Amino acid sequence: MAKVRNKPSIRPEFKLERAETGITGLDEMMNGGYVRDSTVLVQGGTGAGKTLFCLQYLYYGATKCDEPGVLISFAESEEMIFQHSDVFGWNLKNLSKTNRFSIIRYQPHEIVKIIDEGGGVIRDTVEALGAKRLAIDSLTAYEMMFENKYKANESILSLLEILRKWKTTSLVTSESPISPVRDSHGRIGFLTDGIIQLYYSRLGIHRQRAIEILKMRDTNHSDEIRAFQLDQSGLAVGKRCIRFD
Repeated sequence: MAKVRNKPSIRPEFKLERAETGITGLDEMMNGGYVRDSTVLVQGGTGAGKTLFCLQYLYYGATKCDEPGVLISFAESEEMIFQHSDVFGWNLKNLSKTNRFSIIRYQPHEIVKIIDEGGGVIRDTVEALGAKRLAIDSLTAYEMMFENKYKANESILSLLEILRKWKTTSLVTSESPISPVRDSHGRIGFLTDGIIQLYYSRLGIHRQRAIEILKMRDTNHSDEIRAFQLDQSGLAVGKRCIRFD
């Protein structure tokens, strides 16, 4: 079992609906999965696995939980997303043909119009699929559009409020060079229900993948930094704790 220290206890009779992550070992770290209808920030540097983290969550939901998913991509094309997923045996192209998965490709500046329209094409896609899961990859380019922090926070908050209205359990990624020995969750972390950090840090002569849950509202969670593996079947959280000095 994942070790939990210094976390407030949740009343035993208070049962929350969960969205299983599809990532081995991760649900154990937060009492069963993401809290249903929450929005979780997934933060990490280049190569940490943020996009795969989202794709594995969406694929698992569509194939194992009867929960269609939508990916909003600001960076990669539909063809590249399908190529990445095929490496792990996740046939997202087939899921898109059977209306269990959809990719929406946008330029960051186009999201401002989507917010003003109350969701626009994204809302229509979520409703058409009956989507229960959603991921945005990533908000970093979107943040950079604004001339100051206040306007960026205001717009991102509006976007997150729209996600909550749709009753989707959502992941949003952020690209930044984070460190396990320094708090670095940034502005978006204050606006989301949870924060998961993916590390790809040098440890000795190699790089080590690791995962940490910094925040998860309404649920207890582990405070450990766990080893995080990437193999031919996808991402998985190990039992071993990692110490970074």
